Formats: sequence, C-alpha cells, structure tokens
Amino acid sequence: MSPRRSVGWRRFILPASAAIIAAALLTSPAAANAATVGNVWSLVKSPNVTTGTFATNLLLGVAAGSDTNVWAVGLENKTGFDPSGDFPLIEHWNGTSWSVSLVGTQNAELTAVSTDSANDAWAVGNVEDNQTLLAERWNGSVWSPATIPMPTGAVGATLAGVTALSPINAWAVGVFFTNTQALPLIEHWDGTNWSVTPNVPRQMSNFNELRAITAISANDIWAVGQFDQGGVSPEAQLLIHWDGASWSLSKGAVIAAGESNTSPVAVAAASSTDVWAVGGVDVAGQDGVISQRPFSIHWNGTQWTEVATPAPATPSAAFAFTAVAALSRTDVWAVGLNAGNAVIERWDGSRWSTAGTPALGANGSSLNGITKSGANSLWAVGDNRPRSGLISQTLTLRTTNG
Repeated sequence: MSPRRSVGWRRFILPASAAIIAAALLTSPAAANAATVGNVWSLVKSPNVTTGTFATNLLLGVAAGSDTNVWAVGLENKTGFDPSGDFPLIEHWNGTSWSVSLVGTQNAELTAVSTDSANDAWAVGNVEDNQTLLAERWNGSVWSPATIPMPTGAVGATLAGVTALSPINAWAVGVFFTNTQALPLIEHWDGTNWSVTPNVPRQMSNFNELRAITAISANDIWAVGQFDQGGVSPEAQLLIHWDGASWSLSKGAVIAAGESNTSPVAVAAASSTDVWAVGGVDVAGQDGVISQRPFSIHWNGTQWTEVATPAPATPSAAFAFTAVAALSRTDVWAVGLNAGNAVIERWDGSRWSTAGTPALGANGSSLNGITKSGANSLWAVGDNRPRSGLISQTLTLRTTNG
C-alpha cells in the first residue's frame, strides 16, 4: 500500500516504512505458530498508467461478474505522496488480459466497485480537492459519472463500499463530516437517482464510519465499520443490517482478553448464516507492548463471534486484513498487509492459515481487495513496489484453487 494511503482510507495500517521499523522492535515470542497453505496464487500482468520516479499505480477494490468480467479500481498519481495528484483508475479483465478502461480527469480516487451483470457496474470514491462524492457507472460500453448527493449539513464525505444488486438497486456506504461529527453515510440507487438514506443507525458517539457493504439478497444486506467509544482504546465495531424495510444496529462480537481497537473494514457473505467481517485488532503482549493482528468475526444467523487468526512469528505493529471473499462455509479468503508486505490467509471451516504468495516487490507490496470470479477462482488486487524509490505498480493475483 502506498504510505500516504494509510492515514484516511486504511487508518489502522501504519505507513509501510514506519511499520517495518516498528515491527523490528516487537520481538516478544509469538503465542502460536501460524499454519501455512501452499502457494496457489499466480501473478498476472496488469497495466500501469503512470511511470517515472514518483509513479503511483494503486488498486483499491475488485469485483467480478464472471471469469471473463472482472473490474479493479483505484488511482494513479505522477507525484508520489501528494494526494492532489490522484486521478481515478479503472481496469478490466476479459478472460485473457487486463486493460485500462478509465483514467479520470479530476483529483479523485475510486475505492470500491461492484457489478451485477456484464452491462451494469458501479465504482465509487471521493473527489479529494473538495471532499465530495464520486460515482461512475458502466452500461456495457462506457463508464459515465453519475450525480450522487451530499448529505444535508455535510462539509465533506467519502464513499468506501458499494454493492450492486440490479440496474435499479445499488447501495454505497461511507462517512460524512459536519463541523462537529463524523456520521455513517448510506446512499441508495433506485434506477434513476442516488439518494441519501436518512437517520442511519449509529452508536452514541461523535465518530461513526462505514467501510464496506455486502448483499446476500435485496432484503439481507450488511454494512460494517467502526465508531469511537472513547477512552484509551477508542475503535469499536459498527455493524448494521438491512432487512428490506429498515437498517438496524447489530451487537458486535465479544473480543478476547487483551484485545482492543477492533476495526472491521471489509465484509463478505456465503449465505445469510455465513457472513464474515475482517480488519485489524490491537493485542497487548505479556510485556505490555501493543502489536496488531488480523481481526475476523463471523455471523451465524444469530450473533457475531470473533474467530482467532494465526499469531505471527514476530509481532507486528501493522498487520491487518483489508478485504475478504467467502466462497462457502469451508472456503473463505482474506488479504491484507503485514509491515509493508502483502499477506493472504484462508479459512477452511476450522481455522485460518497463512497462504503462500508469489515473489513480490523487494520494496514492499499490498493487497487491498479480493473477489470470487468463478466456482473456484478468485482475484486479489493491490500494489507492488519492485525496487527502491517511490515507484508503485498495479498488482493482480489469481487463483483457480479456491
């Protein structure tokens, strides 16, 4: 992940360089050794729009309608760390190769994408210079910008997740800011217009933020994020559900002793009784040193429960999941970042195990999105830094062993 992405879009992950230094300082013994799954992922070439010393080509989200229809979104930047140089980027996989489908002209980034057919897809994000919302729609031929309203009283807003169920039904989630609060944002597409959902349920806090959304059906949708509960460990789970008539708060999972700052940033479902949300959690070691570990919780149709993830061999200051894909009750994949390097883990119905990856960038890498594209196939996307300097290239990995 590009270091400047760490403050805002994925707030719980430290900048890559700082993470590497901090991880080296955390040398207490691990609580357990992680099981390992062999490498079943392949590196697939994807285009880079920008080249040069300060080039950034970064994919933040991915969605698939089939093995021959996969979309990835993010940004490109010629100036390296300066967000004022961000421009939206959309790439497409047609079953044979990746190609650039859109390079935007405004200072903005696309953070999420969803598709319900070959002729209908949505990508969302935000315009960075004025903190307004961005939505692009695919009609089978071209991407076109769509008007998406700001909430009343908002001085800024961002969208972090989207799910498209049909040409007349899509949802997007994020956060909007007033002069005194950060409030959860949900917008709905009815086939003609986007509209702001009023009075989204939230926790009693001045900071509530939604990061991701997934739909099992039109009457069964989950959105996840975090809220600030105050105190020394403020971040806590924000989980809300749509039943076809209204949104309601769901009670978060009870977390293990010694854990704090739980931050769900992604959600995926195999069924109504098999939903996963993932992110990062702080863990206090026996010596009192705080490290971070991937966080996963599971919905069984009745309640959310925390599911333990493998303890790393060396505790890390920045180790978290960024995305998840659920194929079945015994086949779930999560991707993320550990001290500046991409990680993949797999749930087999009993436990999470670390999965191997192809050889990636010597200067770091990240995975920010994952999606199912076929019965046994998945794509994961992010960025790769193959050598020293600020150069960042798009990263796309594929497996057919899901």
